[in-house]
Amino acid sequence: MKLTDLFRVLSPVVLLGTAGLVLLEDSLPGTAWLRAHFGQQVVLRLCVVVLIFYVLILWGEAQRLHGSLTSVLGAWKQFQGSAGGQATAAARNPKTRLEAARLLIAAMRSDDPAVKATSRHNLSRLVGKDLGDDPAAWQAWLQQQEADQGA
Repeated sequence: MKLTDLFRVLSPVVLLGTAGLVLLEDSLPGTAWLRAHFGQQVVLRLCVVVLIFYVLILWGEAQRLHGSLTSVLGAWKQFQGSAGGQATAAARNPKTRLEAARLLIAAMRSDDPAVKATSRHNLSRLVGKDLGDDPAAWQAWLQQQEADQGA
């Protein structure tokens, strides 16, 4: 499991756990000992630290996604704007191409038919062939490309 997947799974647990600590502070075992050694608001302070850490992680993820989307959209714009549909060197970057494919494949899982159709159209242009409406077929193509690139 990737770190981002783990973060996605654990996020509700961390947030609910933090809320539970604040709400149930008086009935938690060991609270009296913690208060005696670290002050009356120790549990609240710990929860604030956890939430600050969580917000910093979210901020970092937002920055990573912003950079990724910016590079993918820039490459796509260069690809679209190049003469005769030929990709420029930046648009042919394999990492950028695969990242664009990942985003478009994810968009194909949308409930909106227009989003699905646009994603399929753009994937077909990016890949050079049409693999149909099934996101699993595109995902298999992507995994093969990643395996080929890793080898």
